[in-house]
Amino acid sequence: MSVNNHDVSVSTFPQIILEGSKEKPVLVVFWSQQCPVCCELLPLLDKIHAEDDQAFVIARINCDVEQQIVNHFGVQSVPSVFMFIDGQGADGFAGEQTEEFIRTFIKKHTPDQSLLLLQQGQTLFAQGEIENAKTIILQALQSCAADNVNYNDIKLALAQIYLALGDFERATPILEKIPMAAQNMIYHSLMSQLELAKQSSQTPEITALEQSLENTPNDCVEKTQIEYQLALQYNQANRNSEALALLYNILLADMNYEEGEAKKTLLDILATIDDPKLVSEYRRKLYSLLY
Repeated sequence: MSVNNHDVSVSTFPQIILEGSKEKPVLVVFWSQQCPVCCELLPLLDKIHAEDDQAFVIARINCDVEQQIVNHFGVQSVPSVFMFIDGQGADGFAGEQTEEFIRTFIKKHTPDQSLLLLQQGQTLFAQGEIENAKTIILQALQSCAADNVNYNDIKLALAQIYLALGDFERATPILEKIPMAAQNMIYHSLMSQLELAKQSSQTPEITALEQSLENTPNDCVEKTQIEYQLALQYNQANRNSEALALLYNILLADMNYEEGEAKKTLLDILATIDDPKLVSEYRRKLYSLLY
């Protein structure tokens, strides 16, 4: 049972409901074992609560046992449900209701978890705790629907973190998908940072190798050598998707290129980059070549 899911008695009522609701909303449920509607409502509330057990607290009051509390509130029928906020009842309903009604009721009185996570992640980022900020912002993104008002702000926060980590390859597709209506000052600032990051990653060595590769015929022996050297330079510049693409093309033609060094380089990159999707893609490709 979650620490935010309680059976309440007279002795625990002040702590769980009156004091507890000053920290987060408390959904108080008056119920009875003799009530069929209650027997359906309680599992439904548990299911909704389990989806985000940090958003609110459930406090169940068994009317067959806790008559003192029932009399104090003047509860006339079960189920009766009240939302307590800051020590006081803020809203409520009674009787049988649809799941949609109950979800709407709870959502109206509970904070948007994606917004709370976004604010927490932004605070960690401002404090220089970049990796912890990334973990929190990814949680925010996972908990946020695409039509949520905070969705694009969370995406921008994630792009900012990737840029701070020097991972502009992962920041790029995020920023490219920000809709026009959400392209605020933060977006334009991040786009400027991204452009500067790309320019700084375009070293003279990479430029020279790219030009050589473009000018070298496909049937020339030196082309593969240039591709391999360019892949190494891309890897050093943290342009890993480009490096992996070149290495994979080399291995397509010769799995033992440079006495296995190309394959080793590809595996080393997969072992060190923090991009599960990219890692999974190239592990599958390499597996298909091996088997």
